[in-house]
Amino acid sequence: MPAWLVQPIDEKIGLDLSRELLISPLQARLLVSNGVSTVEEATRFLTPSYEYLHDPFLFREMREAAAILHRAITGGERILVHGDYDADGVCGTSLLFEALGRLGADVHYFVPDRAKDGYGLARRVMERGLEIGLGCVISVDCGSSDGDIVSYLASNGVDVIITDHHETGERIPEAAAFLNPKLPDEPYPFKELTGSGVAFKLLQGLEKYMGINLSLKDQLDLVAIGTLGDYAVLRDENRVLASLGLLKLQEWQRPGFKALRDESGLGKTGVTARQVCFTIVPRLNSPGRIGSARDCIKLLLTEDAAEAARIAREIEDKNRRRREHDSRVTEQASHLAEETLRRSERSALVFASPAWHEGVVGIGAARLAENFNIPSVLIALKDGIGKGSARSAGLVNIKRALEWCSDYLEEFGGHREAGGFSIREEHIPDFQRKFEEAVEELADGAMESGTLKADADIRLEDCTMELVGFIKRMAPFGPGNHEPAFLVRDLEVLSGSRIVGDGHLKLMVRDANRTKHDLIGFSMGSIWNPADIIGSNVDALVHLRKNTFVGKVQPQIQITALRLAVGEIPE
Repeated sequence: MPAWLVQPIDEKIGLDLSRELLISPLQARLLVSNGVSTVEEATRFLTPSYEYLHDPFLFREMREAAAILHRAITGGERILVHGDYDADGVCGTSLLFEALGRLGADVHYFVPDRAKDGYGLARRVMERGLEIGLGCVISVDCGSSDGDIVSYLASNGVDVIITDHHETGERIPEAAAFLNPKLPDEPYPFKELTGSGVAFKLLQGLEKYMGINLSLKDQLDLVAIGTLGDYAVLRDENRVLASLGLLKLQEWQRPGFKALRDESGLGKTGVTARQVCFTIVPRLNSPGRIGSARDCIKLLLTEDAAEAARIAREIEDKNRRRREHDSRVTEQASHLAEETLRRSERSALVFASPAWHEGVVGIGAARLAENFNIPSVLIALKDGIGKGSARSAGLVNIKRALEWCSDYLEEFGGHREAGGFSIREEHIPDFQRKFEEAVEELADGAMESGTLKADADIRLEDCTMELVGFIKRMAPFGPGNHEPAFLVRDLEVLSGSRIVGDGHLKLMVRDANRTKHDLIGFSMGSIWNPADIIGSNVDALVHLRKNTFVGKVQPQIQITALRLAVGEIPE
């Protein structure tokens, strides 16, 4: 049974923020629990602003990159934007293509076919590009490990600008400019930009270098989807880009996003990061996972609503097929995980199968990591070669863990939360052993994963729309900025509690102050039978969200965990 813990905070900092910001002690506690410690930090956190973005020329090589790109544009050189095939890559590619096109550049784009080209810069495309006079290549969300291809291009007179965010040990010497915040000794102050985020910084640098206005705020919808799609840490610049980009998205000026909204059933307003990650992002990822992501870029770039609707329908069909593969992989891997963990404790889960599609093992690994709260690796086998994806569960740096195992890998790459690799089938047992060792060594105490944490103790009377409104100001939520969780203790379960809808648990409760409220536990009806606990007292870990029903707006208390009441728990 997991332990429940109310996260301790520095109470003095909480009191200072409450007094200076004129907010309640509970609201201040939520800020401190999320890493905010000063009034300036709180102001930046609660009111994300474009002006808070860093100067793009803090990148060591931004001036070189902007100068090269400016020369290519004004000189009429043929420019190729080469992106990755996931949501981050296609959004960043669309961003650059769109902006450079407005400047009159001779610009083209390419995203690789996963099966045909693999990850990174595609040599066949570069060879063809040289035949037709390619002058400049800009990578998006890739390129940091493509030294051979960059050298090949440079030797043929092509300027290569790398924009990437994957961890890398060294700069490719032949690259004309190298923009990657994770490059060793790179002075750029924020290291967690995504591929689309670095592409955006390049455009900011170009805008400043040329002394023009590229109207980049109008493209923040692309940057936000790329940032959220890569599950980036939502702090600093990522928080600004995601927050402002979500607002831009909800203007629905881009026909492609509007068409994806209509296909997915996403609402027109009040769109959250979580909703984006469950609707738009999977649909942008699906084509690249089981084919080519080129249609995604066509969708994002088109100004024709009818064409957008047509492409979105085709993508929806690919998404349905992806879900079929995904469900099969997740179901099989989950069964393996349950059997494995029943037999012994493990620091990581590593499974391989020839029945799995390489395009969805990343999704399966993410589900496994989330459901079992343990670093997870799934490997798709074909002809003696495995294509693997690893996810961290927030407990270990995956890129560093893969580096520990590099003796057994053909190639690998990634960042803190996720990574990919290829491996010979006969090396998988040794890789599994080494990966578990790496996780144990690198986790550094983070593997105490059985604890469920709350940000604050609250009473039912605290569950107001004012608090809901404050929580909304703390959004978007994701890695590095968790949604506040609350512990509500000693609630008496009243008659009228029941299962509603498709297995949802609805509890009618009353606390010690005789305050009554409804609680909802989505998909928890199979875990708790209301009839068994009516008259009992329970403790609940909850999220607090807005609920609108028949025109009435009120707080909704959503259960994430439930237990029979055990009284006071020391903090």
